[in-house]
Amino acid sequence: MKYLVAFGLNDLKNIRRDSLLIYLILVPWLLVLLVILLLPEVTNWFVTEHGFDLVPYYPLVLSFFFILQIPFLSGLVFGFLLLDEKDERIFPALQVTPVSLKNYIIYRFIVAVTFTVIYVLATLAATGFMEYSLLPKVVPVALVAGLIAVLLILLLIVFAHNKVEGLAITKAFGILLLGPLAAFFVESKGQALLGILPTYWPAKAFWLISEGKSAYLQLFIGAIYLLALIVILLKRFEKRIRQL
Repeated sequence: MKYLVAFGLNDLKNIRRDSLLIYLILVPWLLVLLVILLLPEVTNWFVTEHGFDLVPYYPLVLSFFFILQIPFLSGLVFGFLLLDEKDERIFPALQVTPVSLKNYIIYRFIVAVTFTVIYVLATLAATGFMEYSLLPKVVPVALVAGLIAVLLILLLIVFAHNKVEGLAITKAFGILLLGPLAAFFVESKGQALLGILPTYWPAKAFWLISEGKSAYLQLFIGAIYLLALIVILLKRFEKRIRQL
């Protein structure tokens, strides 16, 4: 337990020293303000000028800003922290401590998933565009979305040597956030083709829950798919560590 406290305090110290990480943590709340201030105005404008109702598309907007963006930001924050520690050659040092590098990485994964779940629920509630009665059903969606953060963390520490390379990887990863949005406009049978994108499954589950439908199948498939990708990258990471 004392190790977890020490890790947590160290993370807070490192985040406070990095203005980029502080900004990334604040971004979800800026998105909340953006949605609260602009979404009603844009909706009224479309109705008045074009007779088009945006309300049925609110789940799409909320899924992009919160279900997909928050795990992306979580992965960036904790992935960049690990990249800094990788540069400082902390990984080899941890291998000879009682904590072990494996337990330390698992700690980071748990924190990233927890951060994602709390932020997803808090920001959705803060917007006022999500029925509070549906929030408990969003918890498993947020958990699966948290695995996206873990996936990004692994991509960063496996393939990036520094933050510059890390930013390049995150730009490529950002494309995965846009892919699922196309599925919203595709018939159900055609949506399966976009299932190759790991970000599709939590987004799809959120849309179904917003419609009052069951999303257990999508959550199960998404969790298994993301965990499989995570295991593959973990093995790659362990191989890299043995070479240090």
